[in-house]
Formats: sequence, structure tokens, C-alpha cells
Amino acid sequence: MSGGSDDDAALETGNDQPAPVSTPALNSTPDGAVGAQEPSILTNQGSDDAPNVQRLSISTNKDSRTDQSVPLQQLILDVTRNPKFSAEEKRAKVQQLYKKSIDNLIKPEKLETEEGEQPSFHDEKNKILGCKHYKRSCKVQCSECQKFYTCRHCHNAAESHQFNREKTTSMLCMKCMTKQPVGPNCKNPECGARMARYYCGHCRFFDDEKDRDIYHCIHCGICRRGKQEDFFHCKQCGTCVNKDIQAEHKCFSGSMDSNCPACGEYMFTSTKPVMFMPCGHCIHTKCYRKYIRHNYTCPICRKSLLNMTAMFDRIQSVLNEHTMPPEFRDIVAKILCNDCEQYSTAPFHFMYHKCGNCGSFNTQVLSKSKRETESQQADADDE
Repeated sequence: MSGGSDDDAALETGNDQPAPVSTPALNSTPDGAVGAQEPSILTNQGSDDAPNVQRLSISTNKDSRTDQSVPLQQLILDVTRNPKFSAEEKRAKVQQLYKKSIDNLIKPEKLETEEGEQPSFHDEKNKILGCKHYKRSCKVQCSECQKFYTCRHCHNAAESHQFNREKTTSMLCMKCMTKQPVGPNCKNPECGARMARYYCGHCRFFDDEKDRDIYHCIHCGICRRGKQEDFFHCKQCGTCVNKDIQAEHKCFSGSMDSNCPACGEYMFTSTKPVMFMPCGHCIHTKCYRKYIRHNYTCPICRKSLLNMTAMFDRIQSVLNEHTMPPEFRDIVAKILCNDCEQYSTAPFHFMYHKCGNCGSFNTQVLSKSKRETESQQADADDE
């Protein structure tokens, strides 16, 4: 059995070194309070008493958004062009603006609480942070849409594009709502919370499940569930395989690089456990248990998945009791055995045809023809 991947993304071997934080807006500073915001410096139009003259004001509007903040260069121009300020006041205000900008470059960025930028819960009743897929205390930012999601599965279910974890550089701590480079712990000095028990810098993957074993396979390039000492990496199959089946494991090149034949989900990065069937093809363990209730052959190659000796004996007994009508007794079928992959002929029957090589009834009819009589055979030999 192969362990399912965990957050498993598409063959990512991401860089351990996260990119630096982008330059924050002037009004985005961490204050340690979820959803709180310091007063922001905005440019507002002058009043009716001073038309077309811009002045600096302090905004305490909690609904103001970070992406609406005025750039530093524009704020400095507003100060220097404002006739109400003396030269000394202008120098002091410009100095304050520079100091505030430098402080924000050093500190992690504090975000407004918008859609996607607010805490989500794995267990809301017990206030356990995360999503329905994982327990974790952070969200990660998609490099394409720039939105924050708790995991790639949540993102992919809501967006029309796929989440690329290789390009993920930013995360959002859901305990203090601080935006920062991806890492195992919150970089806000007022918080410092651990994001999850398990963190992989290659996959940008977090998991706070206490009883779940996870390891990163450098050959697969992703994280797998289970203990690393219980698995070996099959280079021909290109995936991790449980050591318990190493002796009877049949290799198929890229066997995991395919969709589950039952549910259609891509198996290499699937979070669900995957198993190898006796023929060597892969399928989700849960899908296999449902499938085998009503089928005994592989959905891909049609080989028998179980020991069919007893079943084939019962089929032979049924055929012995149900002889074919006289008009069909001279017909033979050319068959291909799905188990041994050999061609042979067998007396035609409405139900089953026995392989002349291995005795399996897991066969398919290729053609039918009338059996030649001895005189016809002799004439053919004479010719």
C-alpha cells in the first residue's frame, strides 16, 4: 500500500527559502489585536472653505482597506505642497512618514479582516483552527489570485485555477492576523505561535494533527502519510510503497501517475490511501473495497484480483449441467485469457469459456466458427 500524499500538490520540491515580504502599506502595522487597525494617513479633498486644496488627516475608519492606502511618495508631495504647513512642520511630517514606512518594512504586515483573511476552523465548536481538510493556524496565499486559503484543496474548490505551492511565499497567521513569509512559526514578536506540529519547507505544508505521521520523500517531491521507515521508494513506479508488500510488488512505470480507475482522482498527490492490486495497478483503498464487492477483475487490465479457484470449480459444475442446444454444439470460440494473456479455443457457450492454458474462466471471446469435421480436416490436409 502506498501512503497518500499530504497537501499534497503537484510534484513540488519547493525552495526552502521563502521570498521577502512585499513592501507593506503605511497603515498596516501589527498591533496584536485580531481585526484591529491603527489610524491610517489618508489624503482627503479639502472642505468647501478651501476648494481643490489637499490636506493630511487621520482616518479612524475601520472599514478602510489596505489596498486603498496612498503611496509614500504621494503623501510626501501632499505635505510639501500644503500651504498651511510651515517649512519646519513639513520637515517634521516628512520625517514621520519615512520613519513609519521603515518601521513597516521591518515588522510583518498586518492585514484587514476581509473575505478569506479571517480565521477558519477545523472544529469551530472547540475553536480548533484550520479547515475541513487540516488542522493548522495559518492560511497560505495563492501566487496567482493573491487570495488566502487554509489549504490548496479549499482554494482549488473555489477557484478556476490550481494552487501552486512552489510559488507560495506568504502566509497569514490566524491567531494575530499577521501577513508574513511562510514558516513554521509566526514572526510577529507579539504572537510567535507555532503554525502546526508538522511543517515542510519544501511543500509549504502544515498539519497539526497529533496522531498523524508524515514524512517528506525527496524522490516523490511531496509529503506522504506514514512513517518513513515503513516505506521504500520504487524508482520504476515513481512512488513510495509499503515494505510489507515489497516481495510481491509488481512494478509498472508511472503507475501512480494516473487517475483512480474508480473515482477518477489523480492518485500521485491524493490525500487518500492508495493500494496496489495483485496485477500491479493502483487504486484508492476505499474505492477498492467498494469495487471488489461486485467485481473480481481489475478495472484496467481485467486480471483476476482474488483467488478464483473455488469460483471457477463452481462455474465448471454449472456448465456441465447446462449443455448447449444441438445447433450450437459444433461451434468453437477463439478466446483470450485475461489472466495468462494466452490465446486458445474452447467450445462455445452462452455463459463462460475456459482457457485451454491456465484453466481460468476470466476470458473474452474474439471470434466464433463452426468446428471442422474429421473429413473436412482430412480434405484440408490433402490440399
